[in-house]
Amino acid sequence: MLTCVTGLLVTVLSQQPSAGAPDAGSEPVLGAVAADTDAMAPAEVERFSGLDGGEATPVPPAPALADAAASDGGTSAIIDDEGIDGRIGASLRLSQGLSSAFPLDDLGTAASLNPFQTRLRVAPELHYRGFGFLAEFDAASGAIVGVPDSSVVAERVPYRPFTALELRQAYLEYRWKTGAARVGQQTSQWGLGLLANPGSTDAQAGDFGQQHGGTLAYRARVAFRPFFSLGGLWQAFEPALAVDLVVRDNLSDVALGDRVWQGVVALRVAIDDDRDIGIYAVYRHAGVRASDLGMVDVAGKWSWSRHPDRAYSLGFEVVGITGTATQSGSDTAAVLKVRQFGAAIKSAARYRAFSLMVDWGYASGDQNPFDDRVESFRFDRDYKVGLILFDQVLGYQSARSAKRAADPALGSVPPGGVDLLPTGGSVTSAWYLFPRVKYGFAEWVDLYGGPLFAFSTAALADPYNTGLGGGATLNYLAGTPGRYLGTELDVGLQMRFRPARPLLLTGTLEGGLFMPGDAFAKASGAAMGPIGMGRLRLSLCL
Repeated sequence: MLTCVTGLLVTVLSQQPSAGAPDAGSEPVLGAVAADTDAMAPAEVERFSGLDGGEATPVPPAPALADAAASDGGTSAIIDDEGIDGRIGASLRLSQGLSSAFPLDDLGTAASLNPFQTRLRVAPELHYRGFGFLAEFDAASGAIVGVPDSSVVAERVPYRPFTALELRQAYLEYRWKTGAARVGQQTSQWGLGLLANPGSTDAQAGDFGQQHGGTLAYRARVAFRPFFSLGGLWQAFEPALAVDLVVRDNLSDVALGDRVWQGVVALRVAIDDDRDIGIYAVYRHAGVRASDLGMVDVAGKWSWSRHPDRAYSLGFEVVGITGTATQSGSDTAAVLKVRQFGAAIKSAARYRAFSLMVDWGYASGDQNPFDDRVESFRFDRDYKVGLILFDQVLGYQSARSAKRAADPALGSVPPGGVDLLPTGGSVTSAWYLFPRVKYGFAEWVDLYGGPLFAFSTAALADPYNTGLGGGATLNYLAGTPGRYLGTELDVGLQMRFRPARPLLLTGTLEGGLFMPGDAFAKASGAAMGPIGMGRLRLSLCL
């Protein structure tokens, strides 16, 4: 069953007994390790790998709505006497954004982002005994109007263009008592979603942003729990193996001619849905760009105190990447050394209706874009931090820079890897601190907000302007950048309604004001002006 973009149905649906697989876009559902091992037989525990698609930052649902949804159990399932289990999940998302104009370059090109976006997501699935077929389609998805066109910015922009129909998932699976195997096109998820993020769930109350893409791959994978029969903590050990041909991720797109193969080995110790830790190792080979990369990602989450009046949680992810690539031109070396590092922490503490959330993140930066090293780490673009700085300003300024660098009419020779210059809205070459507070006025409405403080881990350099300037580091506005990216003040209001069962309607209103720091200095030395943005998102889930 499809995950509601608000995430309120994830926990509910995972609690319903089912002969089927986990929701096509939901958080991986793992069987809890039983305190009394004799009380739980292997057949009573459904097990799925952390490699499945899921929410990047799961948040407990509002209790009243969760309980109401639980009473609707089985409304979307059709089960006959032959053991066939069929489901169809669906959600509709509409959103309208408005932003003040901001400069894209030093020539006076500006953008005011006012995207109107739609998306209808349908997820049918069919199961017979241990076999299953699951699919997920997006129809009428993307920005219809209100974004710069291809004459102004390059590909890989934060708002994806309108697409009539897109296949996200279509795979066969077989499940047994202590494992599962899948083959076909699938989304990919690990940890908080820095490296692999399915883009299946929009920010819930307390977080900000809107997901647009997702990590997709033609994948064959198997996950199992080989020591389950030993009982105790042994039940929680869950290795997984996968081989991928990447369809789309942060740095590649098969539709644009990229051919990227991956081998994945992962191991998690998963006690239950709220407590796990694991390691995820990837070997990645890109034939077109002649890159060979090794990636190691350690991630985990833990929750304490499930008392009705208070709760505490901590999630983390640490990623290291090393290898070689020829993805961009260099006067120093034909083969570049890749050395990248990224990390993030999400923490939360709740007492009754009040919650305090503190997020921190770090993405290494490239100290010298013209040497033989590539050091700039990028979070997955569906890992959202704030509303404006990363997802709007840097996303479109970098896309404008790539357009200029690749345009022969501007007197430039397109360098190798110019298509990778746009960040796509990713957090890159920066570290941030994002404290927020949330207050639940009722079980169906939350008000939240806080300041985002962001700093660059390397000078905010525009390769195009820097090249024209003879090597002196210049930003997208042809100014000499400092290290402070700026301060962003974000606030949000989310309301959830159930007009009729099993429908769930969610309305989210987000607003922000970004005050740029000296990293965005203009050529004159003046600072870039403040940028405001608002967005209304409505979603309907079945």
